[in-house]
Amino acid sequence: MPSPIPALEVEGIRQLVESELAYDPCPLIKEGEMGKVVSGPLKGVVGRLVRKGTHARLMLTVDLIGQAVSVEVDAADVRAY
Repeated sequence: MPSPIPALEVEGIRQLVESELAYDPCPLIKEGEMGKVVSGPLKGVVGRLVRKGTHARLMLTVDLIGQAVSVEVDAADVRAY
């Protein structure tokens, strides 16, 4: 059954959209969670989100050999996996 969205949250978003402030939508994914890149040159790559800000830092690991690399991608291009 759908849950109602609290009026306070709806009003906050409405006020932001009607303002002249610059804003970007951002996916709801937290540091430490697995994420998947949904666009750009790394589309389809899955990794653990190490840091989130304007850019997201993903850590890509190869557990079998105990190695990892990290890369920064646009945070808007990462979704929860």
